[in-house]
Amino acid sequence: MSQRHRATLLVLTLASSLCAAAPPRPAPAHPGCFLLMDLDTGAVARNDAEKCAKRIVPASSFKVPHALIALETGVLSGPTEVRKWDGTKYAVEMWNQDQTLDTAMRRSAVWFFQGTAKQIGQQRMEEWLKRFRYGNADASGEITRFWLGGPLRISPDEQLDFLARMYRGELPVSAKTLEAVKATLVQGPDTVANTRDGINMGGPWKDGAVLSCKTGTYPQPEGDISWLIGHVATPRGRYVFVSAVQSPPGKKQTPHPALASAIDALKARGLL
Repeated sequence: MSQRHRATLLVLTLASSLCAAAPPRPAPAHPGCFLLMDLDTGAVARNDAEKCAKRIVPASSFKVPHALIALETGVLSGPTEVRKWDGTKYAVEMWNQDQTLDTAMRRSAVWFFQGTAKQIGQQRMEEWLKRFRYGNADASGEITRFWLGGPLRISPDEQLDFLARMYRGELPVSAKTLEAVKATLVQGPDTVANTRDGINMGGPWKDGAVLSCKTGTYPQPEGDISWLIGHVATPRGRYVFVSAVQSPPGKKQTPHPALASAIDALKARGLL
């Protein structure tokens, strides 16, 4: 072998060794609050204590406790009960049809939950929110909007506590109700169900992990709020997580900020 070939081989070998030894790139810094709890140990990872303690509107992340309340009060007979679309045209095409709890949760169909909110009523809603220790438990004002621009507020820390109690079976609801709602949150291996963005997350997940989650988005002049809350089951254990972002004022950010940054953070920790 010539001296030139030996030199070339040495360079290629060194380059290959350096690439193999290089550690995985860390996830980008989370733009808001990210929380992760190990349900077995109770250990919590938190990136920003101030942002995680601030109460903000829950937006569609509220559909999780809302669904539990609708089933427990009998307003919904079960997850397969069909609610008829009244013909009102919505910008999200998948809302323009009949819905069950499962489809309404996955499509985040606001009209479905506005209907159940009217049937539950303010008094019962607030009673259940207090039992759940859900944020400020305030359902006053317009019954169809209190979780959007209305008075209901919850911090990411409080969301994490709620999710932990939910997935540990510690909420004051029946096992049947709990399992029905949890089933609506389980996601497919490739995407998080979100009709507005539908981001491919590069599944199937690592080691057969199962991701359950719910998005939430609320546009406002001072900067849009976005949420992704959920649960990850892996061979390593069970975890609940909360991702909450208040974007800078101005142009709407895509992809969904809380969703994209949460998936990055979960992958960086080897859970997805």
